Amino acid sequence: MISQSTADELNVLFAAELSNAASNKKPAKWPCLLPQRIIGEYRITPLTSGRMLKSEGYLMNNCCRDYIRQCENLEYCIFSVRSLTGKRVATLGIAIAQGHWVFDQCYGPSNTDVLEETYEYLDEDELIQVDWRQTELYYAVHEVVRLMNFKGNISRSEHGN
Repeated sequence: MISQSTADELNVLFAAELSNAASNKKPAKWPCLLPQRIIGEYRITPLTSGRMLKSEGYLMNNCCRDYIRQCENLEYCIFSVRSLTGKRVATLGIAIAQGHWVFDQCYGPSNTDVLEETYEYLDEDELIQVDWRQTELYYAVHEVVRLMNFKGNISRSEHGN
């Protein structure tokens, strides 16, 4: 059972959607070159409607709902990155720049860093050192960018562009 405050937040979040439905406006949807897929240990789901972005923004406590216009104009693409069991892990945003998709941002819940992790070790002088390395998620989200560009090249070549 959800709390009253959560129910109130959800009501506010979807108020615009309800008013659109009352006035017979269709909710915004747009295409994505890359369908849902599994990459490594992650299920990558393209978010292709205003409702999907609002839901992701609420559940991940981020601002992806602010990108609806750019997504509708196919200038930006947002993906929900989830574990194979369906748990939301991160939200990935990629942008179009000079005709190619480029990595823009990827954050976990409440904009936590999920692409790098720190680790400590003792160096040869037995001093504690702190370093960082990319996580497995780092490589998965960059594979999404690569696949988007690959799919875009296939689409352009199929259309003679």
